[in-house]
Amino acid sequence: MKLHRIKPALTAIAALSLTMNLSAQRHGPAAAAEQAKLLIPHPELEATLFASEPMLLNPANMDIDAEGRVWVTEGVNYRLFKPWGKIQPEGDRIRILEDTDGDGRADTAKTFYQGNDVNAALGIAVLGTKVIVSCSPKILLFTDENGDDKADGPPTVLFSGIGGVDHDHGAHAFVFGPDGKLYF
Repeated sequence: MKLHRIKPALTAIAALSLTMNLSAQRHGPAAAAEQAKLLIPHPELEATLFASEPMLLNPANMDIDAEGRVWVTEGVNYRLFKPWGKIQPEGDRIRILEDTDGDGRADTAKTFYQGNDVNAALGIAVLGTKVIVSCSPKILLFTDENGDDKADGPPTVLFSGIGGVDHDHGAHAFVFGPDGKLYF
């Protein structure tokens, strides 16, 4: 076989190999630490990496509870209409991350809830035993009355009709104000 015939194939294989290698390097704890170094905070602030894969995947929104724990909605299954479809068949997760040793990095992670009813949830607000999650077109209420860091059951739909599934212009972040009222 002549070299001029296999050269394009070898070039394509080399390019694909390089692309796959670079793609693999953009994920995981080491890649996240490198990306954190690129942040340029105000001179009086410091930006450090708190958590990365595999502790959490594709974080979409977060809130910090009264205990200082970080609650995160994951959006692994965001964009279900894309060719890759559902990446995590058991559904997206709501994670609770905590820094128990005070070093500024999350060292524990718990799954508060996982299910297809929170796929691509774009907002979370935590107040006491209540967790409100926006997952267009629905706004969901979870409770944890016994304090075991697990949802007491499936969510209650507070209301629906905002945007649609996987909708960028639907419901997003919530916050409880100092007055105890919910704002979004």
